[in-house]
Amino acid sequence: MMGMPQPISASETDAVIAVSALPERILNAAAELVGQHGPQKTTVAEIARAAGVGKGTAYLYWSSKEELLLALLAHETLKWVLAVRDKLVRDPEDLCPSRLGVLLLDSWPRELVELIASDLYLRRILAVHQQPREALDRSMPMKLCLRVLPLLRQKGLVRDDADALEQVYVFDALMTGFVMGKMVDSADFGTVDPRAVLSRAIRALFEPPVAPGRSHCERVLPEVLQVLDHAVAELNDVMLAMTRPAERSGKGQEEREAAGSQ
Repeated sequence: MMGMPQPISASETDAVIAVSALPERILNAAAELVGQHGPQKTTVAEIARAAGVGKGTAYLYWSSKEELLLALLAHETLKWVLAVRDKLVRDPEDLCPSRLGVLLLDSWPRELVELIASDLYLRRILAVHQQPREALDRSMPMKLCLRVLPLLRQKGLVRDDADALEQVYVFDALMTGFVMGKMVDSADFGTVDPRAVLSRAIRALFEPPVAPGRSHCERVLPEVLQVLDHAVAELNDVMLAMTRPAERSGKGQEEREAAGSQ
């Protein structure tokens, strides 16, 4: 009998995210700044300064800010997918819709929300860079959720007495609203626990009268992981396509800048 899927360790996660140390450092700095200021107000010069390198080094890997942001979108989405995958493997009962919704709400990083929230800005970038557009679109958090939901319905984790397309629409609307709500501090709802409210709403709308047990969730998990693992592969392909290997002369520049920043 096959064993249960295992969580991905920190070292394995680093191996899955297929960029080398310096561009990874630049992308991490970009994520922090985008989370603070949004993608439109963040400049390549600020990103390079936060990463401890010169602006020219960033341009060795990405010829424009737009390419850097696309790589960042793939990078942050990939980290999110791997984090969700790890949590599901550790506790397959998180596949129950009410728990899955809370897991997704908790795991969405602000950096990724900022990128997705700037939809018109991103769409303009993607319109120019058509090659990664479809792969990124398929791997966006809500698109992945909406691919998983029909699978959960087919396997009995989602009730089947409602229209399947309407369920997808409602789940999308719920999750989008709650995720965007994380970005806004509202004194009007200071005593409300969004996680509890989301869990109750999803349970009432989506779950069957008798909740599936752990063994049921464990049987469904491998098929859900197939969806996530396919997204991981696509996102890595996008990152590798958008991130150019530094030329030999560029590597010398990196070393000089790294030495100067210490």
